[in-house]
Amino acid sequence: MCKSIYTLLLVLAGGLGTSVAQSPASVKNVIFKGTADAKYDGQTVYLFSNQPTMVRDSAKITNGAFSFSRPFTEAGEYAFYSGYEKRTTGDYSVLIIPFEKPSEISIKADMLRFDQSEAKGSTGFFIYNAFTKATEPVYEKLMNGLISKYGKAYLYDMKRDTTTQKYKDMISEYTKGKAVYNELLKKHLISTVNAHPNSFASVLLMQSYVENLDLPVAEALSKKLSPTVMNNFFGRNLLSQINGRKKSVIGNFIEDFTLNDPKDQPLKFSSLKGRYILIDFWGSWCGPCHVAFKDLRMLHTKYQGKGFEILGLATENSKVAWLKDLEKEKLPWLQVIDEQGDKSVSLQQFAISKYPTTILVDPAGKIVGRDLTIKALEQILDKL
Repeated sequence: MCKSIYTLLLVLAGGLGTSVAQSPASVKNVIFKGTADAKYDGQTVYLFSNQPTMVRDSAKITNGAFSFSRPFTEAGEYAFYSGYEKRTTGDYSVLIIPFEKPSEISIKADMLRFDQSEAKGSTGFFIYNAFTKATEPVYEKLMNGLISKYGKAYLYDMKRDTTTQKYKDMISEYTKGKAVYNELLKKHLISTVNAHPNSFASVLLMQSYVENLDLPVAEALSKKLSPTVMNNFFGRNLLSQINGRKKSVIGNFIEDFTLNDPKDQPLKFSSLKGRYILIDFWGSWCGPCHVAFKDLRMLHTKYQGKGFEILGLATENSKVAWLKDLEKEKLPWLQVIDEQGDKSVSLQQFAISKYPTTILVDPAGKIVGRDLTIKALEQILDKL
């Protein structure tokens, strides 16, 4: 799966085999032993993970081999990519390998397209990889078609004019193609979980794509997963997403929460009652969030002081980056910071899985809209 596929998604809105796992009692780490064609000696393979904590590592290929050793704490996943592929193509593909216990996993590396590499030693890899191979080509075809028609530079341009017919046509094509892809995801997600309820790979896939399922289906499917494979960050994350969706259904009243503002002062959401509040879920790391600030500034200027306020709720793993971004943007509305992970208010109470997301709350604290268009927001706020 190409890195650009996920970047573009953010810009436009993130009998399967045999394992040979070795888990002697002495092994307390997850060890990855890789081989590559010796012509790639001196090239670098990169390992990374963003959840539950950020991990970055690299290894040089020497005599056709490379290796990583990471401490095991609980079931998780690591992603790998080729420095050679990135340097020669300007992009890189990602190989994701789940692991459930301390073990030794082998990688036969394809340095030209790392997501086509082979892995042994992780039972979950075969399940996860089968899902990816069944779904990802459809999304890649969609995105590559858009790149071919509109140009990669235009798709990445965060400052493009969103009022032009070109932009509207592109979004229309993307929306239609994404709907087909989402249906394919649903189909394979349901079949994978039903076939492998005792696999940690099913948990990973569910927590990544659960937003594509209707809530009753998501709840029923999550209950089929074994408690053993759910007892980790990703399982807790999945349950938080489902519970967050239940809590944030339109018509529900918001459960009160308290988060700190830029001066480390607690701000209680209930203190804002009596006004329409637009909660803007964003992050300093999120390009599309910054593009959306233009419309939010307009709304704030037009309706602030008339019973309307915006609350920026930033999901961050770096307070320093957040404060630096606030200083740069000089946003004139309220701001609070949320923590990343399964204790996140954004996740537990609102099931936020894409950024930016906005939720409109009425003066009584009831949710009246999610990701409403600017026009729809104006129609509501014009009545103030």
